[in-house]
Amino acid sequence: MELFTKNHDPSWDRIVHIRVHEKNGISEYINDRTLYKVLVISEGAVTLSENDAQRIVSAPALVLLSGKEVQVSGSEGVKTTTVYFRPTEIREEFTIDRVESGEFDAEEGKTIYQDYLLVHSFGCMILPLSLSSHDRLLSTIEMMNTNLTDQYDGYWPCRSRSFLMELLYFIRYVCTSYSYEKTRNTVVTDNSVSDIIQYLNEHISEKITLDDIMRKFSINRNKLNELFIKETSTTCLNYLTKMRINLAQVILAETELQIAEISYRVGFTDPNYFIKVFKKYTGVTPSGYRKSFN
Repeated sequence: MELFTKNHDPSWDRIVHIRVHEKNGISEYINDRTLYKVLVISEGAVTLSENDAQRIVSAPALVLLSGKEVQVSGSEGVKTTTVYFRPTEIREEFTIDRVESGEFDAEEGKTIYQDYLLVHSFGCMILPLSLSSHDRLLSTIEMMNTNLTDQYDGYWPCRSRSFLMELLYFIRYVCTSYSYEKTRNTVVTDNSVSDIIQYLNEHISEKITLDDIMRKFSINRNKLNELFIKETSTTCLNYLTKMRINLAQVILAETELQIAEISYRVGFTDPNYFIKVFKKYTGVTPSGYRKSFN
């Protein structure tokens, strides 16, 4: 199997270094050293072996693998989905050698650092998944794979890359939520900020109202915003808007997708309103932001 995608039209020699492999078992290409791998374990359990240490990982789970060799084996009944990609599909500067050298750690505060955060966790990162996070991951992967396979318009390379960025953006929040769960106090409220942020991330492209959140987490408006201001220094809906604008910035900077399509992808049903909000949060319009990267 080729671990990249070619354009169906032979007159346009375009290759996108992204490929999806669904399998009952473990993909035989899992240790390809030229690619990063997003491994979603949907059923069963796998054994990961690295430096003479072994760990059993049970579904549903997510494993982020870099070009470093890790032995992955599975028992009967294992079902996995693996996304293979080159980090250069995020930014051309992101060769595996440069990412793994740590040189971009020094770029904190710059736009390139925000993009670097999408790939810096790869190595042998293992994350347990909630059922909702698992389903959201597979949904995004399915949309990306359909776009890679069908190539129904000339934007398929950009759109495929944008789905990869959306996938990694979601995973970044899963990583953050997992780290928070491991380090926070054992006594917490049922309405923890990390749970709400996970919900927002899982539904970032959908219409979400304050009433939706209050019903979902059985919390009133004052308590909800009190929790968020304490943990994030902003209100819940402001936090959601910032999440959406941050994702839009990633897609705007690294693809040529139309602004209207991007606005729908990040949860705005009205592109004109998206432009207004984007300018409020960034100081420039979406087209102006994009031009700054050309």
